[in-house]
Amino acid sequence: MSVSRLRISNSVNFDDSTVTKIQHTGSTTDADLGTVAVTGSGTQSSYETDEGGRLSEGPGLEKRARGFVLEKAPARVPAFAHPREHGVMQKLKKPTAIETAFTTYTLTDILGEGGAGRVYGGTGPDGPVAVKVLCSVSSDKRRRFKNEIAFLMRNRHLNIVTVTDYGVASNGTIEGPFYVMRRYDSHLRELMRAPIAPEDALSIFSKILDGVEAAHMQGVTHRDLKPENILLDRKTPAIADFGVASFTADLIVTSVETLPAQRLANFQYAAPEQRVAGRPVGQTADLYALGMILNEMITGHAPHGTEYARIGAKHPQYEYVDRAVAQCLRQESTERPRSVGELRALLAKYHTEFQTEQRLGMLKDTVVKAGEIDDPLALEPPKLVAADWDNNTLTLTLDRPVHKAWIDGLNNVGNFTSLVGLEPHRFQFSGNTARVNVQGSAAQMTIDYFKDWLPKATQTYKQRLQALHHQQMVERQEKLNRERRAEQERLKVISGLRV
Repeated sequence: MSVSRLRISNSVNFDDSTVTKIQHTGSTTDADLGTVAVTGSGTQSSYETDEGGRLSEGPGLEKRARGFVLEKAPARVPAFAHPREHGVMQKLKKPTAIETAFTTYTLTDILGEGGAGRVYGGTGPDGPVAVKVLCSVSSDKRRRFKNEIAFLMRNRHLNIVTVTDYGVASNGTIEGPFYVMRRYDSHLRELMRAPIAPEDALSIFSKILDGVEAAHMQGVTHRDLKPENILLDRKTPAIADFGVASFTADLIVTSVETLPAQRLANFQYAAPEQRVAGRPVGQTADLYALGMILNEMITGHAPHGTEYARIGAKHPQYEYVDRAVAQCLRQESTERPRSVGELRALLAKYHTEFQTEQRLGMLKDTVVKAGEIDDPLALEPPKLVAADWDNNTLTLTLDRPVHKAWIDGLNNVGNFTSLVGLEPHRFQFSGNTARVNVQGSAAQMTIDYFKDWLPKATQTYKQRLQALHHQQMVERQEKLNRERRAEQERLKVISGLRV
């Protein structure tokens, strides 16, 4: 196996197009331009790129670079997406029918094209469908395609695409093995073109985790997770394109050897071990890609390098998610979450810790103040504004109503002067009036004593309020101290938990 490097010049925009053909015209050495790794197989003239581009001999070539001839391909469209979402959808010159053992499908559009095949849109007996046709003649691609079909045919999980039918097309227009699946409305990349609210992103991401976890529990590692491979019906995601996935022995229908020099998956979301030929790639590579996708969903930027956009910088209340992303993006696979379940647990744990730290910070910043007295009856005594005597009943009118707490203050003023039998507790209050039974000859003296009691009652009421507020302040401070100690203890414990 020979390995060479091809560097692509700036005239080839790799974001909008991909290299699909490389013709081997002579001995290969490192070219002077680019970053795409090309794997050759002896003297054969067929190659694979890391970006999944189809490589074969052919005409129509645009650019030469030492032993290679490059052809620029059309913009890639995410597989299985609905055509109304993409202006680059291409109509077939005429509808084409393909058959399986059980039914016929009519294909009308080209929805997308990748390195290994082409995706068509059409209709079947039950409505719209997407049909992926394998165009590659590589036996390795065919074996991987067979394993993908076998896995997706058995799938019943909502968050993984399901193959409903398959066959081999040979009608002169479309040639090669294919499988059929439902057609989805869109894909995650399309949704990410506009900002996604963090709460919505986390809700969708949770369902993405459901799909990946379902695959992992069956021993399947996707190895090429990216937004384009996550299809959407409204906001319900489904994981697609298991073309480079690894399967456990009981799921494999045909053996596929990943050669030491092969590097599978899209580099933008590939884990470090996927970027080095020959290194083992396990489920933690999917966790790496999931961390990148989650960060990009919320920030709008894929996290590359050390100074990538942090979620907390834009959404402080979701700062805890940054910790989970950082854990997923560890360079060493052994330092990442070992499973989707562990990632879920980390998100929950970091969320709890964040809330606890926030609450602890608020508690530390809380200053318990003595309650301010704002009751007018405690600040200024009521005034007597009218008096009336009738049939031995003296009725006194105040400038405002008094309540029970003030009346209790009046009845407990301590030192006071009164006529015998006409003490403060003898008066009956209702609203702003006070009544007492008194002889006419004692009416005026009773009024004079009553006026003397008013400021004393207000002072007594104020002192009682002050004592009550102080007691409440002490109780609040004690409660706050207990809460601080409890939150500190909780943070200490949950920070040390390992799942």
